[in-house]
Amino acid sequence: MIIRRVTIDDLEEVVNLESAAFKMTKEQTRNDMVGRIENYPDTFLVVQEDGKVIGHIFGPAFNKRYIEDELYFNNHPNQKDDRYQMILSLAVLPAYRKQGIATKLIEALVQVAKKQKRRAISLTCLPKLIKFYKKRGFHNEGKTSDDIPDPTGVTSVNMVRTL
Repeated sequence: MIIRRVTIDDLEEVVNLESAAFKMTKEQTRNDMVGRIENYPDTFLVVQEDGKVIGHIFGPAFNKRYIEDELYFNNHPNQKDDRYQMILSLAVLPAYRKQGIATKLIEALVQVAKKQKRRAISLTCLPKLIKFYKKRGFHNEGKTSDDIPDPTGVTSVNMVRTL
């Protein structure tokens, strides 16, 4: 198993993984992924086993502590002076879950963020995932101020890990 930067050759595998994990259309996901691969390949990591992408983690650097909705829709390159590393997605194929792969991806992104002199890593998650992220050094900093209504009525929370 290796963790490495994404390349455009990984496009179809990350599209399949992301669209399945977050129940999005492949067409919508493909457009998003091309922009992400082009704009922040240094903070888009994949884990590969036997030549197959089995998981990924990605997000841009940002100059605000919490994710804002615009980051999901407008890809922008990482800037040297951005203080925070965002995680927009962490996904592992179902057959490979509960094997520590997600933790390895988080730790690999932590190392990238430290080298880039970021202050913290920030993400949003549903309440059911708070315990998972707390075990990996993140702290719950309260409910998000999402502009996108959740059809289930569940409010996501901001989780931050200081570097």
